[in-house]
Amino acid sequence: MRGEIWTMCDDRYASKARPVVIVQSDEVRGFESVVLCLFTTYDNASVPTRVRVEPSAENGLERTSFVMTEKIASVSRDMLGRRIGVLENDYLEQVSRALMTVLGLD
Repeated sequence: MRGEIWTMCDDRYASKARPVVIVQSDEVRGFESVVLCLFTTYDNASVPTRVRVEPSAENGLERTSFVMTEKIASVSRDMLGRRIGVLENDYLEQVSRALMTVLGLD
């Protein structure tokens, strides 16, 4: 579901499992792949395409993290590890706005 945070491990993106957030619409179903954005803990708040997310019980993150909306990937659902949590609505809205900028839809 859109906004869920999962772990993903793939040699192309990272050598260790890292959190990702699903950004694909819930209306898009029936595919083996899912569209997501990667997280980083590298603090670069000056990058306008990054959304800062504070850890919470709901999202399951352990550290302050940044959704890299410029790092959009479509991956096989098999690459997802475990569900960590869900991105809160205010953060998801920020991600949506940033994705509109990245994709030239604003």
